[in-house]
Amino acid sequence: MSSASRHRLDALAAHIGGRWEGDGGIEVDRPCEPADARSAADLPLVFSAQAFGQLTSPAPRAVLTVEGLALPAGRFAGLIRVSRPRYALAKLLPLFLPEARLQPGVHPSAIVDASARIAPDAFVGPFTQIGARAEIGAGCILDGNVTIGEGSRLGPGCRLHAGVRLGPGVILGAGVILHFNVCLGADGFSYATPEPGSVETSTLGDRVQTRNQAIERIPSLGRVVIGDDVEIGANSAVDRGTVGDTVIGRGTKIDDLVMIGHNCRIGEDCLIAGQVGIAGSCQIGNRVVLGGQAGIADHVTIGDDTVVMASSGVGRDLASGLVVGGTPAMPRQQFLEQLLGLARLKRIAEEIRGLGERVRGLERSKDRPDT
Repeated sequence: MSSASRHRLDALAAHIGGRWEGDGGIEVDRPCEPADARSAADLPLVFSAQAFGQLTSPAPRAVLTVEGLALPAGRFAGLIRVSRPRYALAKLLPLFLPEARLQPGVHPSAIVDASARIAPDAFVGPFTQIGARAEIGAGCILDGNVTIGEGSRLGPGCRLHAGVRLGPGVILGAGVILHFNVCLGADGFSYATPEPGSVETSTLGDRVQTRNQAIERIPSLGRVVIGDDVEIGANSAVDRGTVGDTVIGRGTKIDDLVMIGHNCRIGEDCLIAGQVGIAGSCQIGNRVVLGGQAGIADHVTIGDDTVVMASSGVGRDLASGLVVGGTPAMPRQQFLEQLLGLARLKRIAEEIRGLGERVRGLERSKDRPDT
């Protein structure tokens, strides 16, 4: 690539796996939405006819577009065509990120235990606290106000944004990204009562059979173990295991505001969207997708490659490769049929009401004496 901020069109195409047309020597310095384009060096992202309609400025000389989309001949001096726009963006946008200007070392205000080990090229920001026997790997970046618990270990190339909290014994693989205020390694939500409580007896009827008394806290002795290349979004939390570990597999991506309970084991390359809640002791397979606000009950197993639609409630085990939705979660087609059925209820009720009136009218006619 030519420079940190300006890139030739032909070099960009090669980098993102697209193909260029026209003048490959055009230099661009900013990908942008079509409506925001304003200069000759802008690169508007035009992936649909509607997006092209939003491009009102004649200034941009080049465009990033999708295969098969017809654009007016001669409108652009050069263009790049890609087959998978979002994947192309994953390759393109990092080239335009501002360069981090961080000098390796530990900020004077950081509190670092004497037994902690920090790689020479790591960056530790202001007011960060690193506990006893913690290990910070090569190239790690810890922003300000980060807490690293006793005995925690960070693999090489981890990035912890401001406000991240790691409890004792948390293990991060290589290249893990934790966004603002992520909390890993808090105690699990584990309590017990001397006698069966209201939850345990709730299956006996519609009314509470017993009361919760003398609730006893069960401490968590396990760890949180995060695989390589995992990314966890802002304000998400993963609880440590009770006696075993809570594990997140390699390559899994987790959105903001996600809660993962104690003893869970999440597989590799999963996608978990915002506000998902996973109760304790769940087993989630590889490449599972959990849509936003999905809720997974405790001790549930979900097989590989299953997709759970947004706002679904999963209360039982799911086999591999399913697409499910609704509460309780059911196969997608069955869920959609139920939604359509609900939409028809008003019309069906009106038809039944009309039929009832006709029947009553016929009965009145039958009872009426002949005239």
